[in-house]
Amino acid sequence: MDELLFSRSAREMVSYVMYEHQIFREKASNTAIHLKLPLVSEESDMTIKSDAQHFSKYYLHCGTLGLSLRCHNAFKQGPIFCDFDSKKILYRRKYGGGNGQALAKAVGVTNECKPKVLDLTAGLGTDSFILASLGCKILMLERNPIVYELLCDGLARASEMTSDNLDLAHIIKRLKLHKIDAHDYFAKLASENEFDVIYLDPMFELPTKVAKAKKEMHALQNLVGADSDAGKLLEKAMRHAKYRTVVKRSNKSPGLTSQKPNVVMKGKSTRYDIYINRKLPPKC
Repeated sequence: MDELLFSRSAREMVSYVMYEHQIFREKASNTAIHLKLPLVSEESDMTIKSDAQHFSKYYLHCGTLGLSLRCHNAFKQGPIFCDFDSKKILYRRKYGGGNGQALAKAVGVTNECKPKVLDLTAGLGTDSFILASLGCKILMLERNPIVYELLCDGLARASEMTSDNLDLAHIIKRLKLHKIDAHDYFAKLASENEFDVIYLDPMFELPTKVAKAKKEMHALQNLVGADSDAGKLLEKAMRHAKYRTVVKRSNKSPGLTSQKPNVVMKGKSTRYDIYINRKLPPKC
């Protein structure tokens, strides 16, 4: 996705970038410049709210939580931000099952095999982070300008904590992020740069009424929209993956293409469709 399209789509999705204190102004200003959005201070909030009907549904806020996506109607949704030090992620790292969890099995992670993974739809980076915590090297691609900025901010804040957390430092070193549409990336990808595994997690279709815990997914769905090109993306991924392509889907969602996966791993609400080109080696 080119820069012009990035800036145009950003203005359609969010109204402005706000900072809560002067110490966050520079950081907020850089984000506003990247997205070509207005920059405002939290002190202007009352004036801004009086004109809220003229704005997009969301705005970006820079403060103690980092960069967060917020809804003008705060009662509908809390702040959404990327936090690799959250209790939820820490719990999953410690008690999520390690190599035995469904994500790791689908990708093919073992004690001896740590595949090199290309994540085509990084989102807020949780799955990539978990795979990196298990020893995989990951290249994350994200084409949505707002989600990219949120993920960048999360990685930056995690990097700031690595001096006191060696485990986190090793994980962050295994993660790289590019702002690019996956189709454009494939067009530039040389054959010798094949990844062991290509991972694809297109946006799920969500019901109109969802539990509070799903509000984040609904907001991201509004932001990203439907991944209508996911089927074509899967076809390209299967041609480029050295060993396998893994697609994360809702159990209620159909396959992305007419081609049936070689293996399907089902969980309570999600499944992994696995398309195998060749068997993963015992060590990788």
